[in-house]
Amino acid sequence: MKIGKNMWEKQHWLLIAPILLTACFLAVVLFGVVFWSGVVLGRGSTLIWYSVSVILCLGLQAGAGVWQLVLQEKRHRTAEVEAQNHFNGLKAALDESTRAQTALRRAHDAALAANEAKTRYLVSVSHDVRSPLNTIYGYAQLLERGNPFPPKEAGAVIRQSTEYLTSLVEALLEVSKIESKHVEVQSDIVSIRDLFEHVIMMFRVQAQARGLKLDFIVHDPLPTTIRTDEKRLRQILVNLLSNAIKYTDEGCVTLSVHYRNEVARIEVSDTGAGIAPDDLERVFDPFERGCDAQTQGKPGIGLGLAITRVLTQMLGGEITVDSHVGVGTTFCLRIMLPIVHNLSDTAEPTPSKGQIVGYKGKPLSVLVVDNDALQRDFLEALLVPLGFVVHQAYDGLSGLHAVAQFHPDMVLLSVKMPIEDDLVTVAKIRSEHPRKPAIIMVSAGNAELSADADRAPDYDAFVTKPVDSNTLLTTIGHVLHLEWIYVKDDEVEIDIPDFSNGYFSGLSSKIRQSFDKIRQASELGHVRGVENVLNSLAIETESDRVFIAIIKRYVRDFDLAAITRAINDAEL
Repeated sequence: MKIGKNMWEKQHWLLIAPILLTACFLAVVLFGVVFWSGVVLGRGSTLIWYSVSVILCLGLQAGAGVWQLVLQEKRHRTAEVEAQNHFNGLKAALDESTRAQTALRRAHDAALAANEAKTRYLVSVSHDVRSPLNTIYGYAQLLERGNPFPPKEAGAVIRQSTEYLTSLVEALLEVSKIESKHVEVQSDIVSIRDLFEHVIMMFRVQAQARGLKLDFIVHDPLPTTIRTDEKRLRQILVNLLSNAIKYTDEGCVTLSVHYRNEVARIEVSDTGAGIAPDDLERVFDPFERGCDAQTQGKPGIGLGLAITRVLTQMLGGEITVDSHVGVGTTFCLRIMLPIVHNLSDTAEPTPSKGQIVGYKGKPLSVLVVDNDALQRDFLEALLVPLGFVVHQAYDGLSGLHAVAQFHPDMVLLSVKMPIEDDLVTVAKIRSEHPRKPAIIMVSAGNAELSADADRAPDYDAFVTKPVDSNTLLTTIGHVLHLEWIYVKDDEVEIDIPDFSNGYFSGLSSKIRQSFDKIRQASELGHVRGVENVLNSLAIETESDRVFIAIIKRYVRDFDLAAITRAINDAEL
């Protein structure tokens, strides 16, 4: 902005020009008078000095006036610059205020959207958590009331409900780890066809229950083994197939695979209701779901596709979606799956041998250290029937005393306990006890141990909560070098001895003292009573362990008469 610069310069010269002209005119007149007086009239000396004085005064006056005008001009220009700077500052402040208001408005809109997403998320999570909890609670009440409901079926329902809750919690934790950049990509050697077939097998029954056809189509020859993160790739496939089956009421779901030049194109297609064009942009956003009534009526919290996209990007792939309302949806995953040619360092998967019912060798003692009494009781109930002698401790300090008292062969130590830090407890066990027991950490997640990864050699292994019994037993067998005894096809892989020939002469006194209670419960048909007595027994000898394992087999087969005969023969 220019504040009248041309006008000011015009006014400036209009003021200074008359002063200069007047001063010049007076100087000429005075010079003429002096010349006339000095030369013509002969009054040169006095008049000359007088005239010179007057001329000097007029010159000084004119110079002072000019200098004053120059100063005024300078002040004016300074004021003009300051005014211009002030104007620029106001304009910048106004622009900044406008930008701040725009950002604030956007943040407000984002906060409203996040709040709405959170509300939908909480409602959905509440529904998804309440449903399996109601199932668990209901079946637990049936079992407590002694209703004639098959225990195996009730246990299967409860297990499935807890697995669903576990998957829900793991999904939330997965989002948290992804946001905090704590997810690590593994490099596994994977049998690609077995992976696909296993995932298809997982959903075959679910698809049949919904009256859907589940197809698996391979368009190109697949390599025997590839290298990728097996867990993450499996999770991606499970999320896509789960959604496809969930949102398809009739028709079919198809998993098709193309493989060329070590690049796989995996497509999961369905004949469901499809996704509206407005919803396609946000199906991969966390806690976002379709707005149609059919989608909102299905269980889910809107995390599956968000996790799928992030995991796909972590594996170096990309995922796209193509959908038409009323026709169906196709998710296309493109990912690099390098072929593994040298299999010399790979291990063949160990086939399942059946259910573990015991182990060969002398009885071993286990110390369970956990501040959760229910978790301690669960681990004891799992290990005692297998022949372990189990002791309990509720924190690190009491665990140290128990190690000194019982000298266990193995310690199951929970992570994040009060009073004594878990890893401090591990260090003290290693340093203070010459007979160093094996230590297995039981943690709620790998992240609890990753922060102290430099101290990992202090313990032998770790398992995560919720504890999977097969995983725990496999870990225990590896750490203690056990040879397990299995049940397969309802047969125990040990010979049932003749109780009357003195085979169990090595039974401990506590086992023999329990004979009357076991016999009485079996004669009354009280199966749970027999189980309670067996679970309360401490195993002291090899004969104790085998005896309990065989009686438990009779209990499982509901052969109560065999229990009575076995005890009568063992008393001879």
